[in-house]
Amino acid sequence: MSYILIPYTEIRIPSREKLPEKIIFSPILETFLYYRNHQTSFSFYSVVDSGADFCVFPARFGELIGIDIKKGELKPSFGVGGMESLYFHHIKVGLIIKGDIWKFSCYAGFSTKMNVKGTGLLGRNGFFDLFEEVSLNQNKRMFKLKLADDGSLQRTLTFE
Repeated sequence: MSYILIPYTEIRIPSREKLPEKIIFSPILETFLYYRNHQTSFSFYSVVDSGADFCVFPARFGELIGIDIKKGELKPSFGVGGMESLYFHHIKVGLIIKGDIWKFSCYAGFSTKMNVKGTGLLGRNGFFDLFEEVSLNQNKRMFKLKLADDGSLQRTLTFE
């Protein structure tokens, strides 16, 4: 099995009111979404999140690629932000990992609450289960993806 070692991404959080600017480091991957013959015309960041049950993306991103969000399977979700209704659809996700493009099929949720931040979550069902192992090392600010041999994750040369 081969693995990919990826550094955490530095994120600057601007100062607000009485709070000073803050710098954090997170396991983040550049992401594209695909649905039928459409894809996002931009990339966005998704956090590799071991606390997320599923992959979840902003609802407006799904709408931009032609998904009628509210026609998806409705599932409640409980997280830090409280209860939310997620709408699930079968899509393809593209990730840029160390300069390579990787694609996979995913049953992902879409969230209207996530429209504000514009970032996605790569969760245990849909992302982590594509790999033999996913390791997050906060102290070293690195994460490791150990590739599985089942072919669920496909390296490709184009974004299409």
